[in-house]
Amino acid sequence: MRLDSRRLGILSGLVAPVIFMILYGIAMSKDPNYTFLENYLSDLGVGPGAWAFNSGLIITGILLVSFAVFGLRQALPKHWTITIAVAVASISGLFLVSIGVFTENAGDIHGLVSYGFFISALVAVGFLSEGLYRTKALGWLGLGVSLIVFLVGLNLVLMGGTPAVETAAVIMILVWGVLTSILLLMKTPAAGQESSLK
Repeated sequence: MRLDSRRLGILSGLVAPVIFMILYGIAMSKDPNYTFLENYLSDLGVGPGAWAFNSGLIITGILLVSFAVFGLRQALPKHWTITIAVAVASISGLFLVSIGVFTENAGDIHGLVSYGFFISALVAVGFLSEGLYRTKALGWLGLGVSLIVFLVGLNLVLMGGTPAVETAAVIMILVWGVLTSILLLMKTPAAGQESSLK
């Protein structure tokens, strides 16, 4: 089956979390000083497995941009809230790449791009939730996935930036990416067939 840019974009959202988790796992295995939920994820970016963690961030960020631009934008109906969600999700992906480039050793700029990533990701999911509500493109399941992630993410922001909260937020974003990608793949036909979302 020939893959068009739309399906490749959607697959980017499915592959990105897998790549991140593999490289995150490698980085953790190489850093005896890192403790899950007790250390910030970015601590891995300056440890013995920094190459794996930072590569994971950069690759995942690029795939997030691909998911937004080629997946969400092409697979979902045109609506102003979805357009904003795509733009902000793309910015979020660029922030994620920046976290891998500007590690904790970079000082304040690392904190800036880190906060930028989490806030922009939350805003993107919020606008997407509104867009899915308005268009009914992914049904109640798609809306529910995005809305739950948005509400949980909002609560995590209010809880503050502890290592456990940061890790939970990343897990939520990864789960959202996988579930949304699966729903899009189920609803999006192969190249040459008319889309049921339009």
